[in-house]
Amino acid sequence: MVIFSKIMSFFISIVMAILNIFGLGGEKRPEFVLGENVNSNVAQVLEVYNNAVIKTDEAAPLVTTTMSLEDMVMDGMSGSTVVMLKPIINDMLAEESYEDCDIPGEGELKAEDVVSAKMSTEEGLTTVIIEVKDQTNDAYGNSKDGEPVSRAMGTAGDIAQYIEETGLFSGIENIEITYSDCKLSCIIDDATGEILYGEWYYNMTMDMEGFGVDTGESTPVVVDSSVTIGLKSVL
Repeated sequence: MVIFSKIMSFFISIVMAILNIFGLGGEKRPEFVLGENVNSNVAQVLEVYNNAVIKTDEAAPLVTTTMSLEDMVMDGMSGSTVVMLKPIINDMLAEESYEDCDIPGEGELKAEDVVSAKMSTEEGLTTVIIEVKDQTNDAYGNSKDGEPVSRAMGTAGDIAQYIEETGLFSGIENIEITYSDCKLSCIIDDATGEILYGEWYYNMTMDMEGFGVDTGESTPVVVDSSVTIGLKSVL
């Protein structure tokens, strides 16, 4: 039985290789790898990238955005309970995945927003890779240190209004949301200036120190916890 399965796996690999050679195996996404002639001039890279974002928006490509649970720490909750909850939360986040026709951001990324910005051009295609600075917001969407991620991809904005509507929580002013590890990668067609492929990613960590939950008792239960969600958009 083991030998048979190995033979079948080998056979399938050969068939898939043949299909890909003749262009019948579906579209294969390229890797976002810079070539030999790398341009690290931030102003020049951002000009190319911002123009491509604006131009590609007009073409209305299909962008798929997914979310996943990267980390969760809950005060007073055992490690085994957290482990049990993670796949449930991941399934919930998966249901929130969506498709739209907007490239992340508005094409207004600034030099002050980035850690690094690089690009290289080969055979009429320009690969751009940009690392964006972290951003920290309060629950009302106010940034404490500029808005690099807001301009790069957009952020959750004012989440306080949704929490307040439930009437179950207190200490909303203690919530802090940090957007980190933001990275933009894309391949631009030099002939049209449009983005052919792209990936946009960041981690969103919500720290809830002193966040109170109303359980019906006279004093709310104070929960010190944090949740990190990874958000990824793919063109």
